[in-house]
Amino acid sequence: MDRANTRKLMSGYFLYESGRAMYFVLITWFLYQWTDDALYTGLFVSFGFIPGLFSNVIFGVLVDRSNRKKLAVLAGVISTICLVLLTGAFWGGVEHPWLMITAHMIMQTAGSLFRPSLQALVAEVFPKDSLPRIFSWSGSSTVAGSLTGAAVGGVLAGLAAVETSLSVVILLYLGATVTTQMIRYTPVEWKNRSDSSSFWDEMKEGFVYVHQNRILYGLFIMLMLGQLTFHTTLGFLSVYTSSHLKQSALVYGMLDSTFSIGGIIAGLIGTWWWAKCQNRIGIWSLLLTAAGLAIVSFTTLVPMAFLGFLFIGMGTSFVRALLQSVQQMATDSRFHGRMSSLRMLCNQTSVVVAGPIFGVLASSHGAPAVFLCLLISVTGGVFWAHIQSKHPIFKQITKPA
Repeated sequence: MDRANTRKLMSGYFLYESGRAMYFVLITWFLYQWTDDALYTGLFVSFGFIPGLFSNVIFGVLVDRSNRKKLAVLAGVISTICLVLLTGAFWGGVEHPWLMITAHMIMQTAGSLFRPSLQALVAEVFPKDSLPRIFSWSGSSTVAGSLTGAAVGGVLAGLAAVETSLSVVILLYLGATVTTQMIRYTPVEWKNRSDSSSFWDEMKEGFVYVHQNRILYGLFIMLMLGQLTFHTTLGFLSVYTSSHLKQSALVYGMLDSTFSIGGIIAGLIGTWWWAKCQNRIGIWSLLLTAAGLAIVSFTTLVPMAFLGFLFIGMGTSFVRALLQSVQQMATDSRFHGRMSSLRMLCNQTSVVVAGPIFGVLASSHGAPAVFLCLLISVTGGVFWAHIQSKHPIFKQITKPA
């Protein structure tokens, strides 16, 4: 395993996620404090994923046909330019809720290209037997970046102007882009790919491949629940902190950081969790998530809220990192990009549909009602994970080496 590439990859994940988390903390807090309406928060979370509904499948084919590192770098450049323009709007005093939502749509679209590109690049750079370890480490780097970005973002939200804080975010995205560019590897040329194969034929092949490998359906559902819980928690944490707990931006940043600490713990013990749970890894990961959701749904105590978000962070990180490893290992390497994008299509569709509904629900019944709805969904996912655990391929992949 190439240590230099490993360090560059982990640095890229850390810097990118630090920038993303800091940006998200700043914008969601400012948006809710400015509008005092949770509906805008729901629209912000939902609309950010709408372009991905159309672009994800196309991006998947692009990733499988093109240089994956170049695509990841391109996505980083687009994100940086968008942030520069958004920061300029704040400096110029022309900010507006729909301007922030539009900018977020661009950021999310760029992220929809960056993530599958980098994930597919990992599968190309490192040997297959190293993927669980690499994805676990990358998950730790990601949540460590999220922890750092959220903590610093919470402090900056309370102390500095939003345009000043966004300037720091720009530097983090630039660092992630440069670090990704520094990864050295030899791109793989698939010899069995027909040169005459059209873009649309390859897109169709992706859907056929999923249908022929039914285990992917079950994995996509569990990953969708993990991502829906993850993004909804991040999106409505500002509303929960301000309207339900009646706390400041600093506490918001600390809660977000606690959520990230849960992810770090999950990354550090991911290999042990995999060996311990084996084919029941989905069941126990979702149960841990459900426990956290139950706590935050019913408590008004700040210490208990910290515990709840810690559990949610751990559970969703287990789902997102380890079950993603299972999906990658169950997928032919020629289809890694398309399967990553189809997985993201499922994830983002759930957020697009649920976001406005959760926004209305939070406006009328409070933010805890959102987490209660997530609890019901995740509980259903536990039963699905039980069915999935009996699949022969799932058992084969998750058994100890």
